[in-house]
Amino acid sequence: MRKKTWAVILSAAMLFTSAACGAKPEASAGDGPDNENVSAGDDKAGADAAETTEDGQDSAAGEQEAGDGEVTRLVMAFPYWTGAPADTGKVQDAINDLIRDKLQIEVELVISDAGSYQQNVTLALSGGEQMDIANGIMANYTSLATQGYLLDLNENDLLETYGQGIIDAVGRENIDACYVNGVLYGLPNNCDMATGRGCFAVATEYLDGIGYEAPADAGEIIRVSQEEMDDILAQIHEKYPEIETFRPSSSQTTQYLDVDFLGGNAFGVLLNYGADPVVENLFDSDAYMEYCKTMYGYNQSGYMSKDAITDTTAVSELRNSHALVSYATGGKPGIRNQESAGGVPMTIFQTKEDFMASNAISRFPWMIPITSADPAAAMKLLNEFYTNPELANLLTYGLEGTHYTINDEGLLCYPDGKEGSTGYTSLQFLGPNEFICYVPEGNDPDLWEQTKRFNDNAKRSVACGFTFDATNVSNELTAVQNVYEEYSKSIEYGFVDPKTAIPEMNQRMMDAGLDKIIAEKQAQLDAWLAAKSES
Repeated sequence: MRKKTWAVILSAAMLFTSAACGAKPEASAGDGPDNENVSAGDDKAGADAAETTEDGQDSAAGEQEAGDGEVTRLVMAFPYWTGAPADTGKVQDAINDLIRDKLQIEVELVISDAGSYQQNVTLALSGGEQMDIANGIMANYTSLATQGYLLDLNENDLLETYGQGIIDAVGRENIDACYVNGVLYGLPNNCDMATGRGCFAVATEYLDGIGYEAPADAGEIIRVSQEEMDDILAQIHEKYPEIETFRPSSSQTTQYLDVDFLGGNAFGVLLNYGADPVVENLFDSDAYMEYCKTMYGYNQSGYMSKDAITDTTAVSELRNSHALVSYATGGKPGIRNQESAGGVPMTIFQTKEDFMASNAISRFPWMIPITSADPAAAMKLLNEFYTNPELANLLTYGLEGTHYTINDEGLLCYPDGKEGSTGYTSLQFLGPNEFICYVPEGNDPDLWEQTKRFNDNAKRSVACGFTFDATNVSNELTAVQNVYEEYSKSIEYGFVDPKTAIPEMNQRMMDAGLDKIIAEKQAQLDAWLAAKSES
């Protein structure tokens, strides 16, 4: 029954188009919350891969086979932006060739498109379907934990016994940031945890067109003030008025504000890079008003398409078709190469600081659900993904010689210079441990060392590691979210005057219970900080 259910889920996912995600990459970093480039194979190929993965199994996952030893079959779920790549079955077979004899484990990769991943995971878990490993991105990690769908990874010393390599790889401090209500339900990825706030990705050809010259010591990311950025965009718009100068995204408030969005939403935040543990109303703040005024100025100056709110075309697609000059992204080492991966060279500007928010470490943890057939085997497999470079590269990049090659410098290269054109697309930041994977061509060979320093040196919120349990204010949260969705795009995309629209939205959210959410977040944050100081 498990196989049939997942086959239906996965086949449906393959029919879901890239528009369902509004997300990134090939969708670009500007298209979604985590700022990575991933492109997908076509829907038919993905569906074929799903069928191959399903029908190619000799017995249901979780069953055991006779041979040199019993083989435990596990199910591993995660999303790609538009579903399973065409060669998912080939990569799965190669992974199993590595782990079968070593761990007496085989794994089935169940890959949904990003738009339906949360629904697929929740349906599978609520229906008791086997799922042994899953990623928390777009699946609402905290909600899954509080609903009882995830295992306590410390129970029966599960992590200590079978995950010592994970502990060594990511460190106790980062693991501690994944606790929910005092229980460890997920394990963090080794990747860029911090984010450079206030970043603009600008197509280099238009900068060349206005005669812009970057400072000689600028490095990969050019640091500018907001006023300098505004001037650059104004010059580009004046010379290229027929091309959309800037396209907003629904996630860019988290990229352009120096704010810690506690609990992953805007309803109760810490201002000023989370310097003080005082939960405040974002919509009463100068930071939000100034941001919306900037977007209003861009819009009224004609920088944005009049269809920006309703047009679901990914910014990467607009960029690659030379229909868009710039968009929001998150800064990090390697971001210029990442944003240029679609074949259009990009220049990255940054107007704010590098920041580690409260959920920076626990944004997309790897979890073992309660429906796991063998939690010990699941932890063993996770441990291998965190520590074995060969296995990590397989999951992340696919098959060497088929999906990529390695050049003389030891850097990963795609056959035509673009990822995703060979049947498999990079998992990148979502993989358990990016730091043991190859560095893509175009980056410095020490990219992962740069990334570690980037994480270490970023401003860190006082609430880093805090998770918010919305159970006590779930009704208010739904009501406030509905009001926000009614107003937010028109305000944050600059289609209405923020001086009048923000107070109106704010009052309606307060009437819907925003003050109760803020008070609940403050109470939970105070308790978390008190417990932390005692430990």
